[in-house]
Amino acid sequence: MPRPVRRSAALAPLLAAALTAALVPAATAAPAAPRAELPSYISALSSVRYDGVGDDLLTAGLGFSGLRAATPPAPADPDRPTAAELRRQAIWASAGLSAGSGGGLGRLYGPNVDRGRPVPGDGKVAGVEYRAVAGSGSHSVSFVVQVPDDFDRDRPCVVAAPASGLGGVYNMVGTAGAWGLHRRCAVAYTDKGMGPAFDDLHSGTVMAHDGTTGPRTQTADRAAFDAGLSDDERARFDAERPYRVAYKMAHAKTNPQATWGRDVLGSVELALALLDRDWRQGAPRAGYTPATTTVIATGVSNGGGAAVAAGEDDRGGLIDAVVASEPQMNLAPLNGIRVTQGGRAVPAAGLPLIRYGSLASLLQPCAALTEPTAPGYSSLDTAAAHRRCAALVGDDPRLISRRDAKRAGPDGLPRLAQEALVRAGYQPQSSYLQLAHYDPQTPASYAMSFARASVADSLCGYGWARTDASGTPVPYRTAELAAAFGTSSGRAPAPGVLIDENSPGGPVADARSQGPDGRHDYNLRGESCVYRLAFNKAPRAEGEWAARLAEGLDATRRTGDLHGKPALIVHGRDDTRVPVNHSTRPYLGLNSRAQHGVGTVAYVEVTNAHHFDSTAPGFDNRYVPLGYYYQQALDLMWQRLDGRGQLPPSQVVRTVPRGGEPGHAPELTPANVPDIADRPAAGDRVRITDETVRIP
Repeated sequence: MPRPVRRSAALAPLLAAALTAALVPAATAAPAAPRAELPSYISALSSVRYDGVGDDLLTAGLGFSGLRAATPPAPADPDRPTAAELRRQAIWASAGLSAGSGGGLGRLYGPNVDRGRPVPGDGKVAGVEYRAVAGSGSHSVSFVVQVPDDFDRDRPCVVAAPASGLGGVYNMVGTAGAWGLHRRCAVAYTDKGMGPAFDDLHSGTVMAHDGTTGPRTQTADRAAFDAGLSDDERARFDAERPYRVAYKMAHAKTNPQATWGRDVLGSVELALALLDRDWRQGAPRAGYTPATTTVIATGVSNGGGAAVAAGEDDRGGLIDAVVASEPQMNLAPLNGIRVTQGGRAVPAAGLPLIRYGSLASLLQPCAALTEPTAPGYSSLDTAAAHRRCAALVGDDPRLISRRDAKRAGPDGLPRLAQEALVRAGYQPQSSYLQLAHYDPQTPASYAMSFARASVADSLCGYGWARTDASGTPVPYRTAELAAAFGTSSGRAPAPGVLIDENSPGGPVADARSQGPDGRHDYNLRGESCVYRLAFNKAPRAEGEWAARLAEGLDATRRTGDLHGKPALIVHGRDDTRVPVNHSTRPYLGLNSRAQHGVGTVAYVEVTNAHHFDSTAPGFDNRYVPLGYYYQQALDLMWQRLDGRGQLPPSQVVRTVPRGGEPGHAPELTPANVPDIADRPAAGDRVRITDETVRIP
């Protein structure tokens, strides 16, 4: 593999300024390294060597056969799972093989498939795993570095794989991690300062960095998050709003998204330091440095956005390339960059998630009425949805105008809501997916994070708790809190849900929220508040929060300047979580402008693909997995860095849905998912001319 030009790795001062060192006790037999040999923001380190038989890096000892199990591996004591048991659960979840192979996972792509061929054996990979933490409590970031025993010393490489969504540090093991380990690379993971850490304000239970849980007073410096309330404040809050839980992303008061790029760079710098310290035998003469080691930053969704952020933040040449799938990015103002599709300007482009997400939450219950065959429709409260439709009528140009409502009549309002979503930049065909993506938790969480709100602020009247069948908050069970490291999506521990604190009948699960008239209304009050804050249209009483949110949002903007690094991004055209018009499409324009008209990003837009590779009925027959193309994109970038080819031109890949009846789609075959083309047809090429991104 040709080596990149020599580069500077002087990133420690930048990262040290952002991350305060924290002492983390060693969890295994390996001694802590001398501090002088580690980046300055790491104060202690633990490590485990896995023999590849009883336990391993890729499958946590389960093997591919165990990763296919329908349920996660159970701990011996559900109330007190060990760190090793929690790690095993998290790695089982990261692989997703329990979903079956009908959609191609585990057969055409996945952790047990490499370059289109099944991986021999049961997939266990022997090697050393390091765990480290920078910072403490709410300011902490977790890292894991895996070095396989067969690490390629002749062509050393590091794959940096930040967590997707709000996930934990292991949630990319089954995707980017598997790909890197199959290439004998070290893999560096980070939770980006988010992850599933929580603080149960009723029981005082918190999560340690290794995933285990215990009393806050005993966990102390090992806690990955603390709500930051005094004992008196906790007691008062729990008396007023019992059984609530705070979680790190929403309530850390640190806006962790602002440092995603630096967190990824920190994981790489840590990996290189560990390789240089522990793997010198057979190493390049200069050691493992940015000049001698190939580094790919890669991720999915939030992790994809973090990989892009790392590429932009890296001005010292630490990273060689970026590969991202459906990246969630908050873009800098487009200032004249335009996007067209089929020769027509798209209605909206470049909005940040907090804005398009809060707008979508308002519109989706109403718009869902246009798709009675869509997944989840049977659970839709249609009467409440019609009331939401009526509530959208007014003077806001983003919603439904009075004039249009009068012309359409009550029965036409759902169509107008769907048209408003299209005006907001969503694809017309995404109407089928709107109900499945209705998730007011996401914009509520982002509002709190950007505004750096405390759990005690209950911003927009939102909280989180476990609830009973009536939606009333109740205490968590010990086992539910103890399992959160392996089961939580990064929000409140399962089965915690969003709470409407201001419902007239008393605090209740958001899905049961009532309006002023006592009828269910999908919490129009709370969603409208987040919308006002997001678009900075808040009344004076909310003005300070709107200003704080805007400031936090601006700290996360992406400019498109990757400093010449090659990047390959894949995105599903039908993505309804991160719409292409607000993410990758305009980012191409920003990158082209930053590179003076010669962009370094290759873009692959996949038809009939969206944000989640679900094979549930109603998704199975209509959509193909984007994960198939993510794995292919990594292969293509590897060839590019290995000097065996160039990145493909930006293009639209036209796939073929599996068809059949919902729940009975035939198996996905290569005919459904044509490869990314070296020479796409002219009608499939994505082009950038005159600061206009032109999508076929």
